[in-house]
Amino acid sequence: MFLISVEWLDEAKTRARFSLPGREEWRAEHIDALMHALAEIREAMNPPVSQEPPRLQELEPLHDPRYASELHPFSGGTLLSFRHPSLGWLPFLLPSLQRRTLVESLGEQEAAWTEVRVLRSR
Repeated sequence: MFLISVEWLDEAKTRARFSLPGREEWRAEHIDALMHALAEIREAMNPPVSQEPPRLQELEPLHDPRYASELHPFSGGTLLSFRHPSLGWLPFLLPSLQRRTLVESLGEQEAAWTEVRVLRSR
């Protein structure tokens, strides 16, 4: 859709310079393509995105996002997609073992929340 030129400013890839020549008008599909291109640049940069999620106090979670879930036809995993209002639909493929771990974790959270509600109602 457009050419992005990237110049790494150091060998460790901690800084980059990029340019978007020839683009004066931007439509939604251009922004989507740019976000994907920037994500690829970020993936190559250091430090990498942390393996651990940030603490709840460090982020503002998206409340009640739309999501879709379906069985992946080839792997038996679960294709889980969340809709972000700015980034669009973000698909994730969970292997079946991860799906089981997620189900167990959500079950534990539900049980803990039920216990909190019971204690509060007393």
